[in-house]
Amino acid sequence: MTKEESDVFNRYLEIKQDLLNNLSEVFNRQHTYTHKYRGNLLTDINVSLDYGPHNEKIIQIFVRAHGKWVRDKLSIFDSKLFDSQIKTNILYNG
Repeated sequence: MTKEESDVFNRYLEIKQDLLNNLSEVFNRQHTYTHKYRGNLLTDINVSLDYGPHNEKIIQIFVRAHGKWVRDKLSIFDSKLFDSQIKTNILYNG
């Protein structure tokens, strides 16, 4: 894994961990958490909060830099992580 790939993945993990650690307040403070993580000229970061078809809470995290990206769609049900759909173009050659 290159340094750029590692940086993108580590930033994604940092955001995900913060959101999951503060899950009880994330949807009560939507503006704070959707604006807390912002990209810059080199990095595109987006966090969105929504509700799914079965009233489950949906958190989407997207991090992209240097052509590498990670996208995760988390489904939260009864204040617990129910599903995580991670997609990325980062390849692990370990």
